[in-house]
Amino acid sequence: MRRFLLFLWITSLVLAACFVSNSGVQGQSSDKYSLNLQGFAWNHSTINALLVTPYGESWWNPSYLNTELRAIGQWNEAIAAFASNYSGYSYLSSLKIETTISNVSQPGFDLYVNWAQFQLNNSTDEIGISQILPNSQRGIINCRTTLATHTNHGNSFNEGDMQNVALHELGHDFGLGHSNYTGDLMYYLYTLGSPAEDVSTLDVYGVATLFGWENCTSSFYPINNWLNVNSVILPADIPYEGLPVSAQYALPQTLANNPVVQTLIFMFEILMHPVFFALAVAFVVVLVLIVLIPKRKKRVKAGS
Repeated sequence: MRRFLLFLWITSLVLAACFVSNSGVQGQSSDKYSLNLQGFAWNHSTINALLVTPYGESWWNPSYLNTELRAIGQWNEAIAAFASNYSGYSYLSSLKIETTISNVSQPGFDLYVNWAQFQLNNSTDEIGISQILPNSQRGIINCRTTLATHTNHGNSFNEGDMQNVALHELGHDFGLGHSNYTGDLMYYLYTLGSPAEDVSTLDVYGVATLFGWENCTSSFYPINNWLNVNSVILPADIPYEGLPVSAQYALPQTLANNPVVQTLIFMFEILMHPVFFALAVAFVVVLVLIVLIPKRKKRVKAGS
């Protein structure tokens, strides 16, 4: 009886795990990882960014600036690593974002980064937005990014969320659209409390396509002569993976973003899944029944 109940319990767990696994990939495209492009391009490889910090605002915290600086450093390192690893894209080695910090806006910069206290759109819960200003020939004049620091309830976003959102918006600043892969930095949805994001080979390959004019003999204009695609898929010789980031630009480890803590939280969330929760209750009931069922003692015949 006990062996049968144990077998039944293990079988139920396996079936539940399969159910959860299958439900987790539903809706994920079976196609290769792809990344949309916005169709605009920069005509120079040094992007000068002005980070405009608010002056005298009580809600401001210097850590917000630090997350943006780390995100920029992470992108610069990822691009450099990609250019070094794949010789066909070595022209990317000259591409970088250079930063200037000020508490007042100044003209003449390519990228402007500002912060706002609350979420930027109540209906869509946007906590980051980038707007490209192109000319009539689809060349980028400048780009403006705004990052929220607090929820509409007044709670401050943690550094992990702010750095992940900053990384995503910088991708838009380069001219990237959204990815079809839920695990990619450029996926269109973001869940608060997610682990630290990596810039992927797909993301940088998209950037390499947008800066393909550096590897062409033709001039920058007309752009549609060399930028004739609106999305990209990684070539077969480039695996999809996260690009390395140094400790200098990686998200600082705290209790909130510690991998062990995140794993425990993940395990707890799995256990709270309706299927597993129901099985856990059933398991407890089975154990109680096993304890309460009286043990039958074998009768031994007395010798004649």
